[in-house]
Amino acid sequence: MSLRRLNLAVALAVAVAGTAVAGIPVASAADSGEQQLATTETRTIRYGPWTIPAATGHTHDEMGGTGNRVAFNIEKPCTNCMLTAIKPNLVYEDGRNANINTGPMLHHAVIGQFGEPDLVCRLGGLGPKRLFSSGNERTPVTLPAGFGMRIDSGDRWSLVYDLMNHAHAERTVYISIEYTYLTGSAARRLTPVTPMWLDVASCLNPTFDAPAGDTTRTARWTSTVSGEVVYMKGHLHHGGKTITATNLTTGQRICEVAVVQGGSPEFIDEHGNAEISSAPPCIGSPIQTIRRGDVLEIAARYVADHPHEDVMGIMTGWIAER
Repeated sequence: MSLRRLNLAVALAVAVAGTAVAGIPVASAADSGEQQLATTETRTIRYGPWTIPAATGHTHDEMGGTGNRVAFNIEKPCTNCMLTAIKPNLVYEDGRNANINTGPMLHHAVIGQFGEPDLVCRLGGLGPKRLFSSGNERTPVTLPAGFGMRIDSGDRWSLVYDLMNHAHAERTVYISIEYTYLTGSAARRLTPVTPMWLDVASCLNPTFDAPAGDTTRTARWTSTVSGEVVYMKGHLHHGGKTITATNLTTGQRICEVAVVQGGSPEFIDEHGNAEISSAPPCIGSPIQTIRRGDVLEIAARYVADHPHEDVMGIMTGWIAER
């Protein structure tokens, strides 16, 4: 099994112990461009640095890459708090965005927490719980008002990351994540949400090969909880068009994400190759209510003129259980 095919759940699960990766706090104030409650705090943490090998050609298969790696016991933004927003990025040392126009690509990054089982991928009930993930589309998460994801003092986080490089020279970058959260009595007033990861492959390997043409791959999950889905976002690879979540029990569509490729110059490399630049999420309070026993179907559509290996079809979201 290649490094790129090393599954994310197992990569996180083996990270039971390890050394801390340096987290560099670079901000500690709310974004002045947004209306924030006085009790809201925002902090950005950089994870890394990591050096990505140079590309050997101009095709996807010739890009430089780290393969899947695990960073153990990464820094959390806060403890005994409630996360309300998460904004991922890939940056250089000086803070500039690192994107494929200058080489680097955030193929994926997944944060997991030990000691608690994942809602969908049980893995023996030991976790890790998959908390947050991002691809190069870098979709920010902003939960609806009144909801938050709890972080306790004993939580241990680790990070699985895979970085790629379109440039013909190595690049050194950081994964930068901006966290917005509440503490104290303000945090206690929020309704807690549970992360929910659904994909068209499997827990043990979230990648698959997409053939040439117009194809759709599906998978189903029978919900083990009842609650309100308040946020969902999608992740596809090159050639992906849409990813959809549907409640087959009720016949209602929960969320459809249509991706855009090359929507801005940062997402087009020096050879004219474009990558996914946006994947607008679904947000609501709630988007939809689901019940224990409901069957949810995930469908990922790819349209490509040639086969693509190791692609993904993932929807992540948050549900307020009740």
